[in-house]
Amino acid sequence: MSSNINPNNIDGTYPIAGQDNNSQGFRDNFTQTKVNFQYAADEINDLQTKAVLKAALTGTTLDNNMNDALLYAALIQDFSAVKAAPSPVSGTLTLNYASAHYQSYSSASAGSVTLAFSNFPVSGNYGYMKLQIGITNVAHTLTLPAAVSLGITGIQGISPGTSGVSNTITFATTGTFEFGFGSYDGGTTITVFDLNRGLSSFPGGALTVSSLTASTFVSATGNVIGGNVNTGGLVSVTGNVTGGNINSAGLASITGNVQGGNLRTVGLVSATGNVVGGNVNAFVRPTAGTATVPALSFATGTNMTTAAAGAVEYDGVIFYATPSASNRGVLDSTHFMVLAAPYTGNDSSAAQKVFNIGTGGAGAISLPTGTSYFMEAVYYITRAVGSNPHTTSVLFAVSSALTGITYTADTTSTTGNALDAVSRIYGTAATAVVVTASSSSSTENITVVIRGIVRTNAATTFTPQFQYSSAPGGAPTILTNSYIRLTPIGDNAVTFVGNW
Repeated sequence: MSSNINPNNIDGTYPIAGQDNNSQGFRDNFTQTKVNFQYAADEINDLQTKAVLKAALTGTTLDNNMNDALLYAALIQDFSAVKAAPSPVSGTLTLNYASAHYQSYSSASAGSVTLAFSNFPVSGNYGYMKLQIGITNVAHTLTLPAAVSLGITGIQGISPGTSGVSNTITFATTGTFEFGFGSYDGGTTITVFDLNRGLSSFPGGALTVSSLTASTFVSATGNVIGGNVNTGGLVSVTGNVTGGNINSAGLASITGNVQGGNLRTVGLVSATGNVVGGNVNAFVRPTAGTATVPALSFATGTNMTTAAAGAVEYDGVIFYATPSASNRGVLDSTHFMVLAAPYTGNDSSAAQKVFNIGTGGAGAISLPTGTSYFMEAVYYITRAVGSNPHTTSVLFAVSSALTGITYTADTTSTTGNALDAVSRIYGTAATAVVVTASSSSSTENITVVIRGIVRTNAATTFTPQFQYSSAPGGAPTILTNSYIRLTPIGDNAVTFVGNW
């Protein structure tokens, strides 16, 4: 402001020495002096009321309250913030913005607390404050009110981590932690800043890094592209890991793909996507299977053009393993039936099943489309009564025509369990093939050994059977440990597997 004091209102040359001076001049000078003194008094009082002072004036208390007046274009140095230490009331710790911009609390005094805020600047002005919290017990937590809705993603230990609800922060270790809180709308919406800990996750989108190193865990809802992830804790990625490596001492859980890089972990590997173009170097410990999810599952793929040593492959039909370079082999995944107890068949000339086990005791197996199998079987069939002459045949009931079947049957038919010559015949169809000469022995013992190839066309049920040419007069018994096994070897046109 401009001062109202006017020194020019006073005639400094009056009175004039050595002459009679008019008294009016004295009165004019006295009046102007008084007026200027009044102006001075008013202006000094105004300054004392409104000025910012370094120290209190004599007889007053220092009060540099700016009353929200704008202070700008200032060069500042050596400023400090007031520190306050509020006490919680009934588990609620209220941070009063007007009290201090830096406030502190130790959980040793009252344990877990829920934050509340008061006196943030009015909407349209931004306010920022810090909280120093000392955690003396990892059981002590810090709960943020629903107004703290921004900046919560990636805060370590936050749960549920959802905007617009109360979120609770747990601490993995004791120690001193600092958080910042800012609001632009009077405390309706508050942003939280974790000031001395790194974020645990990066929200949304892809993360492109040269290398990411973490001492605890890494959680990415997007992709990790082009760099390495090195962590002593967990790795959780819902996107893809492309072109880089994952080195983890804990669990690696990837719902996307790992492409072109390596996955190294001394813990668990969980990937609902694919590991493509790289290696998994880890202890492989499949989790326990469930009624609907297997412990270990291979996706159908295309076999390598040149089989690599140590490779395990699955083409949707069978599993392969390669024990030496270019020398792929079939992994034995045999289907079999074997009797654990003898069972009594029928005194009949109709075809009857060799086995009374499996679903519904049908003695049958369901075979898929377009698959070839090695087949091996041994039947032990005896009788203790009946002498009607008959021959015995073997056959296979199928619900759909086969691409082909060829087998040899080596058979002995004796009176009682005795040595005798083996007769051999081969079959090229699923229909009946006579494997014994006519017999009228009431104690007939038949042993049939079958070896061959079965190739399916459409999906089919496959039931091993035998048949008497006429009812022998007594029911047969199929003895314990009679068995059949089928080992898939490839599609229904396979001719070789291996480096032949």
